[in-house]
Amino acid sequence: MRILVANIPLPGNRFLVDLNDAVSRYAEVVQSSDSFWKMEGDFDVVHLHFPHYLTYEVERASQTTLTPELIDAVEARLRFWAGRARIVITRHVLLPHDAQHNSPWEELYEKVYSCCDGVVHFANASIAEFRERYRITSFIRGHEPRHVVIPHQNYCSLPNSVSRPEARARLGLPMDAQVMLVFGAIRSDEERDLIMNSFKNLELNRKVLLVSNWRERLRNVSWIRLKYWLRDLSRLYYRLHPSYAFNYSFVEEEDTQIFLNAADVLFIPRLRVLNSGNVTLGMTFGRVVVGPDSWDIGELLRATGNPVFDPAAPETAAGALKRGFELAGAGETGRANRDLALSRWSVGQCASDYAALFDELISQRE
Repeated sequence: MRILVANIPLPGNRFLVDLNDAVSRYAEVVQSSDSFWKMEGDFDVVHLHFPHYLTYEVERASQTTLTPELIDAVEARLRFWAGRARIVITRHVLLPHDAQHNSPWEELYEKVYSCCDGVVHFANASIAEFRERYRITSFIRGHEPRHVVIPHQNYCSLPNSVSRPEARARLGLPMDAQVMLVFGAIRSDEERDLIMNSFKNLELNRKVLLVSNWRERLRNVSWIRLKYWLRDLSRLYYRLHPSYAFNYSFVEEEDTQIFLNAADVLFIPRLRVLNSGNVTLGMTFGRVVVGPDSWDIGELLRATGNPVFDPAAPETAAGALKRGFELAGAGETGRANRDLALSRWSVGQCASDYAALFDELISQRE
């Protein structure tokens, strides 16, 4: 079995790196956006992930404009491969994060899904959302694709040797602090406000907000030097304030453990979003995870006893966080999260499920 992973290189995406490596135990795996675009090579399965990272041409369009000509070019290639292989996509997002209400991107995503034989979801909520969103879509096989749920594999490939005391010492956090962690990109001012308001309204003693990559809001002033002077003043304020611990840059993989092991609760500051790898990340490190009751995130958190808030009422996040700290103090939920991530979400188990799906779809073609 030969598998073409049609995606531009994303070396920082641990999900893709680990999954491709694990699936390669069952088949020959080639990751190449060029082979997809040039329609070169013989493959049994074309595996897609993020349509906006399908090729460099499509990625550039996410920064400029997605044209009808490029959409047609993508569709032509999808139909070419559909005639020679089975197409499977792992559904990570509804749409690109910056194009949630963008007709060209909605059109491209629909065309991608219309050519797929299989769709892998991280939870059942995604299947229900897919069937509602694409209920009138014309699929090239004459029927909707095969839907399966394969969990987001754990993050055991990341280093995890730093103890809680050492992690807190390296970040300058007191051992008796109750630490709320926000890890990863903060994508909008709306998410920034959600974090700050939730933390301020969190009724908790010795609380600390730890953020791996804080989103700064530059003042709207014409003098550029003043703009950045005010930014530096804001940084100084947060550095001196005992309740805030902000980092302002990307965290390298080997340092992820420092932030996760220093935290009590991991907060996902999203509103209407399909998935978040931070659910699995937090559970892998044994943290209590608090997030929105939104599609897959809400389904997974509720099923595992982790608190959720109502994304239509962001003010409920503070109460969910309070409950999260209570669970963290009791200790059982964090341990159960880690046990689940290690016992049922290993990359080996997930890769085996992918291989079984690929085999099934190939056999239907023969």
